[in-house]
Amino acid sequence: MNSRDRVLRSLSHQEPDRVPIDVGATGSSSLSAIAYAALRRELVLQDEVPYVPTPALFDIWQQLASIDSTVLDRLHGDARPVNRLHHNWWLPSLRLDQWKLGQLTDGTPALVPLAFSPIRNGKFYELHNQAGELVAKRGATGLYYDHVGIYHPLQEARNPKELATLYRKVFPGASTVGEEDAAFVSSLARKLRDTTEHALVLQFGASAYEFGQYTRGYKQWFLDIGQDKRKGMASCLTQLVQESALSRLQVLLELLGDAIDIVTFVDDLGTQTGPQISPETYRQLIKPVHQAWWSYVHESSQCRVFLHSCGSIFDLLPDMIDAGVDIINPVHINAHDMEPQRLKREFGKQIVFWGGGCDTQHILPFGTPAEVEREVKSKIDAFAPGGGFVFATVHNVQPDIPPGRVLQVFDTAYEYGGSVYGCRSS
Repeated sequence: MNSRDRVLRSLSHQEPDRVPIDVGATGSSSLSAIAYAALRRELVLQDEVPYVPTPALFDIWQQLASIDSTVLDRLHGDARPVNRLHHNWWLPSLRLDQWKLGQLTDGTPALVPLAFSPIRNGKFYELHNQAGELVAKRGATGLYYDHVGIYHPLQEARNPKELATLYRKVFPGASTVGEEDAAFVSSLARKLRDTTEHALVLQFGASAYEFGQYTRGYKQWFLDIGQDKRKGMASCLTQLVQESALSRLQVLLELLGDAIDIVTFVDDLGTQTGPQISPETYRQLIKPVHQAWWSYVHESSQCRVFLHSCGSIFDLLPDMIDAGVDIINPVHINAHDMEPQRLKREFGKQIVFWGGGCDTQHILPFGTPAEVEREVKSKIDAFAPGGGFVFATVHNVQPDIPPGRVLQVFDTAYEYGGSVYGCRSS
């Protein structure tokens, strides 16, 4: 059974030959570039992978590495990303086919997108958009870039008409996929389909709720939601986002529908203790957008819908399932109501758990080797029966995780993930 068959069988809620593994196929199941560089150095010393002088970043915000094929094989990975460039609303020019030499926070050389040009300003490195506006920064010794609180480009709109006008001015290409973008992602997907046997994950990443937080600001977005019946601002913005993302989705699926297996969406709706919004608010405001996107994916392709949503989302899962989600990630197992056994019992026949394989807040950084092994095995025991599980850590492996621990996690998942289905991986 090859990697793609293994993933697709599990996504169909059938048991494959072993638990499929993801490392690096999404922006929430990868390795920090610092941790990755250390792992690569260790594997070179062990003669397990060829020497590569510099890792490449595929996510500059989180400083995540692009996992090359030899390391992917060593970590038993079964899925690969198809990145629609390093595109986001704030810095649309960060292409993943044009590189230059840069360095990580610890001084490690790394390849970064050609247009990635942070400016040193005192204790911070700052990123500015094409209009010269400050959109993100990191501390000189920091490990991530954070969106700055002052940049919420739609915050000043006072009514739906102003909001729609400002949206189209700030995001003039929101409904289109540029020719270069389309050519790049199409070429990459076809190449990976022809030369690998991995499941392919399109990083589409549209969001409805999060987009409101970033563009209106957290405080104003909560006010928009609370006052929506009277002012209609939240409904206006989610409708604009729904239409724009659906237009892009139509173009991409027409290009790639037979070459990719999974389409990702991102909407962080949980906190450590519960959802950010009530199920009623989700049904009224966000669910119709999700349903429009996800229905289109199912109607126009064989792809599965993948939703990244951090935190405690247990109370929202019934409506998400009704809206058409197939896969949830990162399966935040130490958030309230997100116990693995309960999730599997309540929803295991309806959705796939992509993640939840090892706690990255406590066990991975601070546990003993025995505790890490026990953690991985116990989560496989909880999620794997009957299929419907892809092993990944709960969010990305952080910079301070040493190579030996990274290898332990994925080797344990590989070896034990074969035994739970009655056969040893070979």
